[in-house]
Amino acid sequence: MQTLGAWLRQAREAQGDTLKDAEAATRIRARFLEALEAGDFSVFPGNDVQARGFLRIYARYLGLPLDEVLARYNAEARNVEAAALATASAEAQTQSVRSTSRTTVSRSHSLPFSASLAHRTSPETLIIVGIVLIILLAVATGVGYLLNRNADEQASAAATAIPPSETTLPPMATPAQPVVTPTFPADLEGKVTLTLEATEHVWVRVTRDGQTAFQGMMTPSQVETWSGQEAIVVDTGNGAGLQVTVNGQPQGTVCGRGQVCTRAWGPSGEVAAPAPAPASVP
Repeated sequence: MQTLGAWLRQAREAQGDTLKDAEAATRIRARFLEALEAGDFSVFPGNDVQARGFLRIYARYLGLPLDEVLARYNAEARNVEAAALATASAEAQTQSVRSTSRTTVSRSHSLPFSASLAHRTSPETLIIVGIVLIILLAVATGVGYLLNRNADEQASAAATAIPPSETTLPPMATPAQPVVTPTFPADLEGKVTLTLEATEHVWVRVTRDGQTAFQGMMTPSQVETWSGQEAIVVDTGNGAGLQVTVNGQPQGTVCGRGQVCTRAWGPSGEVAAPAPAPASVP
């Protein structure tokens, strides 16, 4: 099966779009889109959270199924982590072998010296030298034991942390539960005014009375306001990053962190949101 990055690049090229075209449509910088297509997720600020957010936006733009895109991302991220842990374990084992070898060589060099010294010194000196050698041997043995034990513990911890090689797809995400919305009196003029304040980098689409009023990325502290006669619909890939105010009444966040959700408000309060259009498989 092809990698996630190759799949994204193939879908973009099948649409006849360049990275610059995709950048203009998604408001994601071309270098981040290029990193997604190369499978290099380490370049994103915030790493996992930011990478998932960009993948959601890019998958919608390319018309790819979001669940499968995130499943492939999870599998590739686990494989990268397992490889890093295995490398660290191998380096720890190599360091332990080198330390033990140095201790053994040092011990072997000291023996000829002690044998020749026995022929040139008195019995008292031999006793003292023997005691010193015994102490040194005990210290060297203890150091070697500690080094070996630390290496074994590191290897055991790394082996325990490595996830199974068999890739399993995550369970299908359950629909996000709507956030309880405070009630408020209907606008006297029969219209709805909605304000969004971004607390994180977040993708959002706002539909006013059936027409798209905004679509793209909002940055922290950015505030936007829209007014409509019938309803204003908010569609986002990370509802925790948006604070909503409707007709002057705070409504809290759109939904939970990392959740893809759609909510709508009319002049009298929250109304049923239209079902999102299903993504087409290329």
